[in-house]
Amino acid sequence: MNLKEDYVMNRRGMFLVVAMAVAGVLLSAFSASAAPFRIGHHRSVMGAVTIVAHKMGYYNQTIGKGKYTIKQFAQGKLMRQAILSNSLDVGGAADRAFYSAISKKANAPGIGNANYWCKANKILTSPKSPVKTLHDLKGKRLGVGKATGTYFTLTTFILPEYGLSVNDFTTVNMNNDTRMAALKSRTVDMIALNNPQAAIAIDRGYARTVETFCKYANNLWIIMANGKTLKKDRDVYTQFLRGFIRGMKLHRDNRDKFARVYLNHLQSKGSKIKLKIVKASVNDLTFGLLPSEADYKWFDHMGKVLLKKRKAKRTVDLRKEGMDLSMVKEAMAAEGWKN
Repeated sequence: MNLKEDYVMNRRGMFLVVAMAVAGVLLSAFSASAAPFRIGHHRSVMGAVTIVAHKMGYYNQTIGKGKYTIKQFAQGKLMRQAILSNSLDVGGAADRAFYSAISKKANAPGIGNANYWCKANKILTSPKSPVKTLHDLKGKRLGVGKATGTYFTLTTFILPEYGLSVNDFTTVNMNNDTRMAALKSRTVDMIALNNPQAAIAIDRGYARTVETFCKYANNLWIIMANGKTLKKDRDVYTQFLRGFIRGMKLHRDNRDKFARVYLNHLQSKGSKIKLKIVKASVNDLTFGLLPSEADYKWFDHMGKVLLKKRKAKRTVDLRKEGMDLSMVKEAMAAEGWKN
């Protein structure tokens, strides 16, 4: 091989290396852009803001049209598991499920408090039942999901205030969608149910409220992030939170429109719910994106109980660990939203 041929071969080799590097960069960029941001929302009222923000096109404005997907979940713990298994990028979970995950050093930080849901969580009984307070649960049958934050909060923080324990009644483990029928058929004497399902039962005359959780447990619904996605693309979480805040603004400024958009979503899922029920459900939501000191004290108290019950690996000070509120603060500033 002469010098000219050697020069040509070297040039070709260099060109091939550069071409392969450029192709790799382009493929990486394409893969990143091809992977949509995966949003989860709860089918009960705790997920109302997320789905309304989607239906109003707020995420199209902040994240970009076609750059995200949205999926409905029946339980917060299922969203938490989806995040931990890397099949979801953002979702919500009850305070207990969130704390338990963080105690195990899960890579799923809380990035804000979506709402307080204690008013939406109700203990119901039949309209003609002699039951007046939770004192009357003794010797009765309660329909509830045993592996839920509702059951944990009820049995751990609320029933002890009435001098009751799990040994004083029979727990009938059942999903949300079977509890109303169980109450109607008298399979159970009382049920635990969230809005809007609870509001539907009350409106149809199937049930009346015995108690909400607010007196003893002002529960938070924590927005959880997928730590792997967060490390790669922090900005998309700020964009998501900006869209979420726009949904909160609609709830604040035009409650009727918010309720109607949420109603359309519920009807698209097969519900025959009435507008007045939806309005009652969304009226029960209160907001505080940044947890207060009272919220952190609630977590401190909960953590000690969880550890004692072996539901947590350790206690965690969420003021210092497990929460990343920098993005929600940026989103609040950009949207002009005050806590």
